[in-house]
Amino acid sequence: MTALVATFAIGAVALVGCTTAEPDVAGLESELSQVDGVNDAVVGVTHSGAPWNTQLVVTLYIDDDTADGMVGAARAAAPVFVAGGAGARHEVSMYFIPGQRSDYESDFDAESYELTVTPEVAAALGVSDSGPFSLRISPAQMRQIAAGE
Repeated sequence: MTALVATFAIGAVALVGCTTAEPDVAGLESELSQVDGVNDAVVGVTHSGAPWNTQLVVTLYIDDDTADGMVGAARAAAPVFVAGGAGARHEVSMYFIPGQRSDYESDFDAESYELTVTPEVAAALGVSDSGPFSLRISPAQMRQIAAGE
């Protein structure tokens, strides 16, 4: 029993010192907002399931709300992600909303207008269909998209 308590105490102390630094996404929103076909962008960081599981949650506001518009915006944004920084190292969940960020009262309000990401959109980019509202893109997939593959 004493060994179990000691093991638990050591493990707890080790976990207290184990923190994951937030990736620096400063500037990523403005860079993505400069991409052809993108009016605005919002970038957030999440740690799904554990502090070391870091993903970027990116919302792109686009003019062309068709499947081609989503594919085009994702392809145009890919080089920004692979250029370095957090976008090159972490999975990206990408969402699309029509128009401009200023068209909505809040980001929360804009979420109700998220565009449906069809399996054809995912297939055109060479990524798995991850559901009706987002694309999940790994760093390796993002490099392939940026390279035009």
